[in-house]
Amino acid sequence: MGKADPEHGGAPALLQQRFEAQEDEHRLLNYRRGALLAAIFIALGAGMDWVAFGNPTSQSPEGVVGTLFLLRMACSCGLLFVLFLLYRVRSRSRRTLHLLGHLVALIPMVTIQGMLSETGGGGSPYYAGLNLVMVGTVLLLRWRCMDGVISSTLCIVGYLAVALNTSTSVQDITIALFFLFVTAAFVCIGLYFYNKLRFAEFCLREEVVSQQEALAENHRKLQNLDEAKTRFFANISHELRTPLTLMLAPIEKMQNLNLVRNDAKVSELVNGMEDNGMRLLRLINDILDLVRMDSGEMPMRPERFRPLTFIDGLGRNLQPMADRKRIALRWEALCEEDEEVFLDRDRLEKVVLNLAVNGLKFTPAGGEVSLSAAIESSRLILEVEDNGAGMKEDQLDSAFERFWQADTSAAKKHNGVGIGLALVKSLTESMEGTIAIESEYGKGTKFTISVPLLSLPDDSQITASGADDPLTHIHNEARIRGALGTADPRRGSTEPFVAVGSSVDGSANKELVLIAEDENGLRRFLKGEIEEMGCGVIEACNGKEGWELARQFEPQLIILDYMMPEMDGITLTQRLRQHDSTAQVPILLVTAAADETPRIQALEAGVSDFLTKPFTTAELRLRVRNLLDRQSYQRELGVINQELRVAVDERDVALEEIKENEARLLQAETLSSLGRMSAGIVHEVNNPMNYVKTALHALRMYADDVEEQERADFEETVADAEEGVNRVIRIVSDLRSFTKGEAVLKEEISLADTVENARRLLAGELKGITFNAKVPESHQVGGNGNQLCQVMVNLIQNSAQALEGARERGIEPQITVSSTQRGDDHMEIKVQDNGPGIAAEDLDRVFDPFFTKKEVGAGMGLGLSICHRIIESHHGRIEVESDPGRPTVFRVIIPQPWQDDMDNEEPALSAGRPDETSSLHETEADTADLQQAWEK
Repeated sequence: MGKADPEHGGAPALLQQRFEAQEDEHRLLNYRRGALLAAIFIALGAGMDWVAFGNPTSQSPEGVVGTLFLLRMACSCGLLFVLFLLYRVRSRSRRTLHLLGHLVALIPMVTIQGMLSETGGGGSPYYAGLNLVMVGTVLLLRWRCMDGVISSTLCIVGYLAVALNTSTSVQDITIALFFLFVTAAFVCIGLYFYNKLRFAEFCLREEVVSQQEALAENHRKLQNLDEAKTRFFANISHELRTPLTLMLAPIEKMQNLNLVRNDAKVSELVNGMEDNGMRLLRLINDILDLVRMDSGEMPMRPERFRPLTFIDGLGRNLQPMADRKRIALRWEALCEEDEEVFLDRDRLEKVVLNLAVNGLKFTPAGGEVSLSAAIESSRLILEVEDNGAGMKEDQLDSAFERFWQADTSAAKKHNGVGIGLALVKSLTESMEGTIAIESEYGKGTKFTISVPLLSLPDDSQITASGADDPLTHIHNEARIRGALGTADPRRGSTEPFVAVGSSVDGSANKELVLIAEDENGLRRFLKGEIEEMGCGVIEACNGKEGWELARQFEPQLIILDYMMPEMDGITLTQRLRQHDSTAQVPILLVTAAADETPRIQALEAGVSDFLTKPFTTAELRLRVRNLLDRQSYQRELGVINQELRVAVDERDVALEEIKENEARLLQAETLSSLGRMSAGIVHEVNNPMNYVKTALHALRMYADDVEEQERADFEETVADAEEGVNRVIRIVSDLRSFTKGEAVLKEEISLADTVENARRLLAGELKGITFNAKVPESHQVGGNGNQLCQVMVNLIQNSAQALEGARERGIEPQITVSSTQRGDDHMEIKVQDNGPGIAAEDLDRVFDPFFTKKEVGAGMGLGLSICHRIIESHHGRIEVESDPGRPTVFRVIIPQPWQDDMDNEEPALSAGRPDETSSLHETEADTADLQQAWEK
């Protein structure tokens, strides 16, 4: 409800009217009080008049005092008359009420103005009475702001009229008007905010009242709804309880039939029906008892019994359950054997059984649960204690709340709806008893029930109990057997349950299904149906075991329960989808949830299909068969895809071989053409080159005859000519070696000598470059010495050319040649320089014929290609490692010499063709000529 300004009409009209009506009631009371107080204080002012104007030296003092007295008496009488009228008027007469209210202020105002005329006019100190009138309207009369403005205006106007008629000085008028005006301003502003505050308080009170009324109405509706709910639960519980009882009684008889005893499968079905029926009957009984307690329809039925017999009977009934869970159950009665009490035994049984069953449920195997009964100070004390899971400290206050559970997750270990302890508390309080709980998380819980004893009645007052009633027997049995649900006799409570159906081992072709379900009865039912479909079955009782079994057996289908201990169905699905071996396995989620949220979460996690409880066997088999067929189709499709991938890979390999063969054929054709071309070039070039070399050598002999100032130019010109001739000879030699590829004699070669020969041959190009040779004398390889020397020459020369201009870049040029043992039968020769490196896109092409980054005329790009071919012919390989800005490393891996290989290859190679022998001699001769030329 909003707030509004009462002076500006901002509030709703109805709310404003109600506020004004309430204010009129308060104003009527305040007008009466104001009129009475004003009459009294005006009359008492006569004493002040006598003191102020009773002085004999004043002019006619007796006349002034008398006049003032008459004015005061007239004012008091007028106020008393108004007071009389105010007691006659009602607050509903708003106009009359406001008029009388203004008279309460107007009569004293006129009286004070008359006093001003009698006591000196505007300069009389009696003008302060006008201030009192204005302030009194704020404090007593509860006026509106407009009423305050009217009253203040009349005070100021009246004062001016008196002051002007009595020739008061301007100084006195100014002083009086200032104080009157300031007082009027305070009065009007105070009335504005005071009324605004009162209206806000009124709105708040109205809102509170409205909310209280709404709460009262909602409370009444909730009470009606709760009563309707109570009636509904009572009716539905009665309607369910009767057919369940009629179902359980025949089932109990069926267990004695020979057909059930002799057939294990039928016996299992009957036992499952009885266990689940008991479980449902216990839940219905608890709900019905809780409803009857709320509605007061569960009267007390006290009876005489012995606590010793009472606790002993409960212990014996609970012993089979404790044995089944391997829990030590102890009970005792700390009272005399023949001592009796008079209480509602049925309620006490429900209390103790609920607490004891909870203790057995939350206590692991090997634990202990104890029951005790004692009589102390005219009270029956019952204690139930266990050393099970216990509760946390913040959970103790909520333990007895209805429908509260400590674990509400989908992975909780124990089932329940949270009404057991609430029923215990209600039953205990209905007997005017108390219940206390002591618990420590991980160590156990202790419940203490204290019930006051009733006076033992005469035998004639004892009513017969229904202990021998068959229905009562069934209900008591349901209270115990229905607490823990169905149990699997093959499983201990501390052992992890993993059962593999016999059909898994029967045939390797059977489809395998994993069932992860914590309800033993439902799991056995699902297993029987799946086995009848001809499938193998693996069982797990919680999500963690299901996860381990799924990875171990890799089933074709997984059936999961939504709510399981250790790991719920959605979490398990997420893990299965993240694991490679189970990522494609179909998952059938069994759930009782009717809302969409769990379904959406399950679909997001990767669930394939849902099976909603309750379901029929036909639906189960249809969904299972559909998922298995789909998985079979996926497996077949996977096999086909694998075959297609193999076929594609084989096709790619074949295409690569075809491309390689085409490249070889193209290279062979190119080499053949180059061979034919180079044969003519070698024949036509060698003779002129030898002549030119001889002529240049002879020309150098005449260097001493050249004049001193021209000798340097002469020698430089001859050197340039020799360099050009040598380059042509090297090109011709490279073409011959590259195109012919002739076989040569292999022998044991010292790597140190080969590197040293290459260094001597390149001594001119290595000037200014630091050359480091780290090749031990003992390192030898098998091959042709001339060809390996050519390889070293090409690699070192390539590094030297890469170091041109290194000093200008601030780099000290350096080439390092080293050798190391590579395995048992190979040597590795490494040529490294600190040049600018090779671009990444050029690394794969450096060994291609005619690939060069040099300028035209600086080389043909055959050096590294020749090195690659020579090393391949020696059954080795050559590798390069480089990055821009980093050193370049060439690695030559070549086999070490073996005597058998040398012996086997020598005859074949020595029996070569005549042209091959002549080519070898020509190469050796050229190499010798070049060596002699460099030495000179």
